[in-house]
Amino acid sequence: MSHKLLILAQDKDQYRALIEEAQLEDLEFATQPADDVDIVLGEPSLIKAALGSLPALDWAQSIWAGVEPLLDPAARRDYVLTNARGVFGELMSEYVIGYLLAHERKIFQRHEAQKNKLWEDSDTGTLRGKTIGLLGVGSIGAEVALTAKFFGMNVRGYTVESETSTHVDRYYHPTLESDSLLSDIQVQQQAAVLQSFAHGLDYLVNILPNTKDTRKI
Repeated sequence: MSHKLLILAQDKDQYRALIEEAQLEDLEFATQPADDVDIVLGEPSLIKAALGSLPALDWAQSIWAGVEPLLDPAARRDYVLTNARGVFGELMSEYVIGYLLAHERKIFQRHEAQKNKLWEDSDTGTLRGKTIGLLGVGSIGAEVALTAKFFGMNVRGYTVESETSTHVDRYYHPTLESDSLLSDIQVQQQAAVLQSFAHGLDYLVNILPNTKDTRKI
């Protein structure tokens, strides 16, 4: 049985080249939405916009970790939806630590002063000894924790139950039940756990997935 794949992404040519290198059998490529396209790979927002033109869709593969656009209650749900995992940790850890370093070392201020031909000699800070709190310690949070420890930071992790990362100095766990099922006392206890986690942090990084249980946290 042959399959027809549509790629909906800014880097679609690069994705196509990688897939062609794999020499998958019985796979054709489509250049635009069509009635016979049964597989789509791409950005969730672009996939969502094309759903109405993909009546034969069986499988949508997101190139993002998050798939929120495709979880719209009004959107179709008659296909298999998968996301990309385990590939963003190193990139996100560089992104997070890069900004923390820029803040501590006043890199942006220094750059602005340099452009204006000003001598900026105020003291700068350091990450060493600072405390970072990670809201979410999945594969991405674990990589951020590893990098933070390399810079001598104290690491706290707020996560449902996992304690697999050995680079987190202390874990904090919320109540597992849905908020709608919690008693007033449990809600207060959950708030106390979150407040204890956040108390005294120098930096707070939110890496939680965007779900009904994490929104507005």
